[in-house]
Amino acid sequence: MKNLKRALMLSSLSVAVAPAASFAQEAADNAEYADEIIVTGVAKATTVFQSSASVSSLPSEEIQNLAPRSINELFRAIPGVKSEDTGGDANANIKVRGLPIASGGSRYLSLQEDGFPTLLVGDVAFSTADSYLRVDNTIGSVQSIRGGSASTQAPNAAGGIINLISKKPTERGGSIAATFGIDYESYRVDAEYGDALDNGLYYHIGGFARTGEGVRDTVGNFEEGYQIKATVGKDFERGNIAFHFKRLDDRVPTYLPLPAVIQNDDSIGPLNGLDLGSGTTSLGLTDTALRLNDERDVDTEGFQAEMTSIGIEGQFDLTEQLTFAAKGRWADISGNFYSPFPAGLAGTNPDGSSNINFVLFNTSVPDVGNLFGDVSLTGDFDFFTVKAGLFYADQKSEQVWSFNDARATLSGGRFITDDPTNLFLNPLDGSFINGQSYGNPNFGNCCTVSWDFDIEQLAPFFSANVEFGDLTIEGSYRRTMNNVSGEYIPFGTAIIGPFDADGDGVIGTNEQGVQRFNNAALVTTDYDADHNNFSIGANYEVNDNLAVFANYSEGASLTAPDRSTGNLVVAGGVGASPSGDLFLNFVEQYEVGVRLRFGAGALNIVYFDAQVAEAAQFEATTQEVIQTEFDTKGVEIEGDFEIGNGFGLRGNLTFTDSDISGPASNPDLGNRSRRQAPFNLNLNPYYVHDRFDVGFNIYSVGKAPVQNSNQFDLPAYTTVGAYVNFEVIDNITVSLNANNLFDEVGFTEGEEGNPAIGDFVRYRPINGRTIRDCPPQFLVTSRRT
Repeated sequence: MKNLKRALMLSSLSVAVAPAASFAQEAADNAEYADEIIVTGVAKATTVFQSSASVSSLPSEEIQNLAPRSINELFRAIPGVKSEDTGGDANANIKVRGLPIASGGSRYLSLQEDGFPTLLVGDVAFSTADSYLRVDNTIGSVQSIRGGSASTQAPNAAGGIINLISKKPTERGGSIAATFGIDYESYRVDAEYGDALDNGLYYHIGGFARTGEGVRDTVGNFEEGYQIKATVGKDFERGNIAFHFKRLDDRVPTYLPLPAVIQNDDSIGPLNGLDLGSGTTSLGLTDTALRLNDERDVDTEGFQAEMTSIGIEGQFDLTEQLTFAAKGRWADISGNFYSPFPAGLAGTNPDGSSNINFVLFNTSVPDVGNLFGDVSLTGDFDFFTVKAGLFYADQKSEQVWSFNDARATLSGGRFITDDPTNLFLNPLDGSFINGQSYGNPNFGNCCTVSWDFDIEQLAPFFSANVEFGDLTIEGSYRRTMNNVSGEYIPFGTAIIGPFDADGDGVIGTNEQGVQRFNNAALVTTDYDADHNNFSIGANYEVNDNLAVFANYSEGASLTAPDRSTGNLVVAGGVGASPSGDLFLNFVEQYEVGVRLRFGAGALNIVYFDAQVAEAAQFEATTQEVIQTEFDTKGVEIEGDFEIGNGFGLRGNLTFTDSDISGPASNPDLGNRSRRQAPFNLNLNPYYVHDRFDVGFNIYSVGKAPVQNSNQFDLPAYTTVGAYVNFEVIDNITVSLNANNLFDEVGFTEGEEGNPAIGDFVRYRPINGRTIRDCPPQFLVTSRRT
């Protein structure tokens, strides 16, 4: 079916009504990029040109043309950020400037909406911060900072911050649009509306609803849900106040590594016809997972994300020099992750089909809700500004893992689980029925575990900015005090034996090795992990078109408690902390850069160097405890140019050299860190006319070692996307966009680090070609944002 749709794509016509775009104005705005105001990760709002750190911004028009299929596809367009977007709209691994992550998530990067962190810690297993973020038309811009003052302006942000900033209307207007995939099953409606009233009051509300299969083939529709976001604010003569609301209830497919085979030329090829560009490990099995106290969850595949949040922020000028600011947000967040992970090859059948063992990763996330508060007082005087404040956070971290085993036969590009004559799926001893069994011997019965933690963080902070003519010097400090308390049931403590897991009243032949939670193994703990963060930087404007800057910073990020319980010393059911440093990941870094701006655009070039010392942590897919130190350095280049006659080029290029530097006993000492490519390239050449624009999005990644042993590499790849927008009449635009236009094959991660020709492997591939269409949408009126 998918191939038929691809064959018909050239004859498809798309019509869209978008917020009125003056394409000539878009080109003119690009030259003013260096003067854009940055509010993310800086102690004092500043322009890109005047900042002492590396900062960037993506406006809504660029986001639309990038046409990201997920939030993580959007993040990979940011300079210095390597977002492994192949998992879909949840559970991504995100690195910034080569700061490696020994396990997963976004440990050194704070992901925010309107300045509020999504989660306090970004590396909770199966519940990373990106899992609760979505791209929609309510986003006005995406700002980011790498290094510098990020470590002192947000929690657990030693590497940087990415902030999704909502639109703030300047006049009445809105739009509604329907989009669908031409060569994949996805149907979506987006809407947004706002107004700015004469008395300083403004509001904006928007969101989306969607249904479908997603960008890859799954057994059923696992893309189902909606998001609503709203902002109401008022600007006063001496201040402002704003209220934010968000409701997310969205299930998305989860894409885990695919079974594949190493071919004769050492390339990674498809196994039994499973399409690397559109295939998944979806088996279509409904999984009954035993939770605490033998309660049952009946789950279908995908990640179910739910989030309700209410936030308030405001600032008020107490005097001509003193400003008081405060903000707070409460969020109720939960989720459930269920996806089949290929555990290994069980054998090959005479007809060439493959029998594959699976582990059903099924993790309930009952509560990762949080409460954030921040108050500060700023004094702005003739040539210097000082700021002091206090940050408070209370983050829940509750997860319940219940893994079962499954089997499938891969034949003709399809997984088979329901063949009654297949003795692999239905063995004579009845241990599997239609490919399903209750228990987890494939992973050594490891993973019937639970965590219920509360993380409290208190962080006083201080900053100072001093101006000496064209020279600006900035310094900031943050004292972070973490307390982690709660209880958990450790790995390897499950009660194993016959039990009616599916609740049908009968203990079946495939329910003889059921794993149940052992409450007697419960461990309680209460530990502190405190650290200092500081940053110092300077920016010197040589002239109106040239500036140089440099900064040095030190910071740390708290490891998610579920990954670090192995660092506790347990006695008598109580886990004690030998040292708070065992739960912290330290980063020391500096950067030196130059910024150029001219009539045709702007160019930024930065050299960065960082040392990382990670705490020991557990990784689910390898079943290993990992502790590593890294030395990373590189060059980051970002530019935006108008070539003339409507032609332009924007993009970024990051060169990264990240090596394993410790500990001394590490057998991989001196090797490149796994999955870290030597370069990441984003290019967007475009042409803008009075009534239409067209462009390409080129993304290129160098080859990267699969594992730290550096014995086998993920191949380099380049994808090309394209978009065209044509304004038929005012406010009505015909649009079409495509990602990975040439159906390139690439990979972002893998399990086997030293495979031989013919070996069965498990690697996570990039999405194949996806083309998206927009039928007519309706626009109330044009609006600047």
